[in-house]
Amino acid sequence: MQTDRLWVKFAAVSVITAVVSVVVAALLIRNATSSNFDQYLQHSQSMQGMMGNGFGMMGPTETQFLSSINNSLWIAGLVAVVIAIVIAVLFSRQITAPLDRLSTAAARVRQGDLSHRVKATSNDEVGTLAQTFNGMVESLDKNQQMRRKLMADLAHEMGTPLAVLQSNLEGMLDGVVETSPSSIASLHQEALLLSRLVKDLRTLSQAESGRLSLAIAPGDLGELARSIVSGSEPEARRKNISLSLTEEDGLPQAAMDKDRISQVMTNLLSNAFRYTSAGDSVRVAVASRKDGLPGSKGSLIVSVSDTGQGISADDLPHIFNHYFRGKQAPEKRADGSGIGLAVVKELVEAHTGKVWAESTKGNGSTFYFTLPASNLG
Repeated sequence: MQTDRLWVKFAAVSVITAVVSVVVAALLIRNATSSNFDQYLQHSQSMQGMMGNGFGMMGPTETQFLSSINNSLWIAGLVAVVIAIVIAVLFSRQITAPLDRLSTAAARVRQGDLSHRVKATSNDEVGTLAQTFNGMVESLDKNQQMRRKLMADLAHEMGTPLAVLQSNLEGMLDGVVETSPSSIASLHQEALLLSRLVKDLRTLSQAESGRLSLAIAPGDLGELARSIVSGSEPEARRKNISLSLTEEDGLPQAAMDKDRISQVMTNLLSNAFRYTSAGDSVRVAVASRKDGLPGSKGSLIVSVSDTGQGISADDLPHIFNHYFRGKQAPEKRADGSGIGLAVVKELVEAHTGKVWAESTKGNGSTFYFTLPASNLG
């Protein structure tokens, strides 16, 4: 049983205040009435003495009158205290009832019930607190649903290459599948897919927990882009996609962690390949971007453009959110985990850069990210 209830404290403070106020007022009124009545009697006595008709200071009638006034004061004070108690209890309960509901809702959320909401019955601070609580629970519920969905998607995506690897290796051991360069290359692709997925998950986990470490140093962003594009050409040829690179001359050195930015470009290219078809094209461009700041060398901007299916206006604001998959065709959904672009955002922002996308449904997409130029370059 709870004894330290907030509404009891509110009511007690209000009642004590009312009692003290009534007692003080009654005493002051009593003293003032007695003093004034004594002065009145003395004045009456002096007037009557001058007229030769003197009386005592205070007779039974006067005493009864003062006693009646005092009794009336205490009765009025008692009534005022009772009224104060009733009002204090009612108002205290009205104030603390929403807090009780919040406490009950918080206990249910702690037990895992994220469907419970608190009804906001006012526009004051308590009502604002209820609305904030509901928003927090909705965010928790949404994140939990996305995490559950992510686990299911990851289990599916990791299960597919593992099943391919297992079946092919068992076939090779049994002599059913020929051990040839092409079959080994196919297994290698599945292993690379698993490796990239695990790497993205580890990076995202480090970024979310604040443990992401960067080895930032001056680097040639154009050279890095050439290396990534060259390594992606076999996949582009396999999918019959045209892949090209445009690089501005005289680029300054970028302040970057080479491995992390390599992961950014790889994820963006993989995303572009995923949403393009045979005959489409993917173009990577690296250029300088002047910030206009005194003494600043500006920044560098990288864009990855494709002529694929594009992104709908509803999905575009959310594509960098963790675990967001959007409205995609089933074959496209099965080909991605929904964390690649989230990793891109985390890594670019860790470099104090910015990332964004522009797209029109059916007309391809362009992803941009910026990196600061190195002051040592």
